[in-house]
Amino acid sequence: VMRWSNHINLRITMAPRAGQDGHCGNFNGNPGDDTQDAIRARIGMGVPQGESLFRAYVPSVPGKRQSIADCPAAKKAQAVAACRAAGRTDMDACTFDACFAG
Repeated sequence: VMRWSNHINLRITMAPRAGQDGHCGNFNGNPGDDTQDAIRARIGMGVPQGESLFRAYVPSVPGKRQSIADCPAAKKAQAVAACRAAGRTDMDACTFDACFAG
């Protein structure tokens, strides 16, 4: 679990359920409909304040989206090495997560 001031990164393990959807996708086995734009079209930008787990609510605001190109070179090299060491095959996604989420 990684906690920041206005969000939390964690891994949830569960069996898929009918109608399941969220910021990580809909788990239907089709990565093509799990893009950031497709997910936002289905569920919106963020969690409503009443459903937030955080005391300090920071609403989602559309803006610049970070990409791997925004990751500093040294940090990107460390991220790639960590992803390879972990045996990951989804290198772009893993590198992005390691660069920006730790």
